[in-house]
Amino acid sequence: MYLTPEQKLVGRRNFWRMAVRGSNPDRFKIETCVPRHLTGGPVKGAIVGVGRQGAGALLEACHKDFIDIQAICDINPVHRTLASQQLVAAGWKQPREYEDWQEMAQKEKLEVVIVATPLWTHAEIAIGFLQAGVNVLCEKMMAYDVVSCHRMLDASRSYHRLLEIGYPRFYEPLYQAVYENFIRPKVLGDIHYVRLHTHRNQSWRWDEKAPSSSYNPSRWGYPDWETLANWRMYNRYSHGLVSELGSHQISLVEWFLGSTGQSVYGSGGINCYKDGREVDDHIFMTFNHPQACTVELSVILSNSFGGLYEEFLGSNGTLIMSDLEGGMFFPKEAGCVMGEPVAGKDETTPCKSNWDVAFRTEVWSFCSAVRQGTPLLCGPERALKSATAALAGKKAIATRSRVEISTL
Repeated sequence: MYLTPEQKLVGRRNFWRMAVRGSNPDRFKIETCVPRHLTGGPVKGAIVGVGRQGAGALLEACHKDFIDIQAICDINPVHRTLASQQLVAAGWKQPREYEDWQEMAQKEKLEVVIVATPLWTHAEIAIGFLQAGVNVLCEKMMAYDVVSCHRMLDASRSYHRLLEIGYPRFYEPLYQAVYENFIRPKVLGDIHYVRLHTHRNQSWRWDEKAPSSSYNPSRWGYPDWETLANWRMYNRYSHGLVSELGSHQISLVEWFLGSTGQSVYGSGGINCYKDGREVDDHIFMTFNHPQACTVELSVILSNSFGGLYEEFLGSNGTLIMSDLEGGMFFPKEAGCVMGEPVAGKDETTPCKSNWDVAFRTEVWSFCSAVRQGTPLLCGPERALKSATAALAGKKAIATRSRVEISTL
């Protein structure tokens, strides 16, 4: 949506005054977003998969006051070394290192494990640890296929252990504030149209050197180093943009609308990067939700205009969440500025999400759920529905047809 500078200022003022009212400002700061201590001390934890996501966002989200990371596992020895160094530098003891997650599950006495491995391995690893009596925080998407998602959910119930799927929007304080102050009280009225997009201008290809000239990942299911380094590009290991990026916004819209899509149309293709990848670099999906709501999602890699963007159009107003422009709210009455100014805030500046806070809150909340019974905010049941919708969208793209989501 194109907005004039004056319109943006109005939208930002309205958003500040509506979204953050009643919110604890400490929850928006990385230093104070969560309590540092848990009853009984830090939970005993480990991480499987310490590559870009595991050693990046998730490891940075951990703090030794609430999780004692005793071991790490990765099939790449360079990743293990770097993650160990990162942990020691942050104040943890030297973690035990494993190449095989099954050996870790057998030898370690853990309360929680964070799984941040390629999508095709999620179900096997998560179920293995649940069977070993360990609570599992698994990166999104839940699993490679719907059957595997159900197996993970069944294992969580059968072995009486917690399973959470890593969709950070559920734990990001601004999204929570938006839900409580806009969505739950139905400030927008009836929502009949939603626009979502993740737009980037990059190949999504990762240029990383192999650990050594003799390194051979074939015993782990990858025929060569290129396939392992760029597993997101290949259909055997990932569903590409659908699972790795699009599923975030699919889960968000299901949360905000309180419904799962009934059917989906899709299109896409390898439109830009003819580099041997198997997954599309442009995808477009249109979901039909109950209450006559249409949701459009686009994920592209050829143009970053608009960035990460969510727009909810209701009968009483429009809500925008943008990583570039921040949050904005426009009531039905054009140009209306609502409410009283927020003390101590410059309402002309964009109010944006903080993903560092989101990831830390997610990890802390999972540890607190294990130790103190804190409710999970996403949960495997909701993640299963989001995965099913995403996979239906992938099928719609492949078949160029309308897919009924309940048929998966």
